Amino acid sequence: MHPEDEGPDAVRRATDACLKLLSMRGRSRRELEQALARKGFTEAVCEAALARVKAWGYLDDERFARERATLLLGRGRLGPEAVAHRLRAHGLEEGTAQQAISEASDAVSFDALATARAVLEKRGLLGRPLGARERARAGRLLDSRGFSEDVIYQLLGEASLDPSGPEE
Repeated sequence: MHPEDEGPDAVRRATDACLKLLSMRGRSRRELEQALARKGFTEAVCEAALARVKAWGYLDDERFARERATLLLGRGRLGPEAVAHRLRAHGLEEGTAQQAISEASDAVSFDALATARAVLEKRGLLGRPLGARERARAGRLLDSRGFSEDVIYQLLGEASLDPSGPEE
């Protein structure tokens, strides 16, 4: 370890790195921790830099989660479970992710059934009778996009997620 790896100058450089990353887009604490570690900053320097950035109001996981959930739900392509998965991938706690999704759902007036319907419509899987394989494909699509079994059932009925469809 070199003397320049610790101390006020290292904390300043780590803080500058955090601010540069945050100027591009919002980030979670874990993302910043990982970025600083990749740059070779020690754990003590990382903690000091993150504490500074948080004290200045630039680092707030709850705000980040709300903004990200609002963006993802507002795009109309994903269901709540897929959004939760993405938030957890940013290093956010399950409770933080669920609270953010709840608040974002209210903010964008998210309707899971209408959104799932739009996803199917965009793929040409709505508004016409579907064969067993197409129903299974539609069910898998909605499942992969994070829609609940209840929403899938409401739109498709007993859609098997088996790629070969039900036995005929």
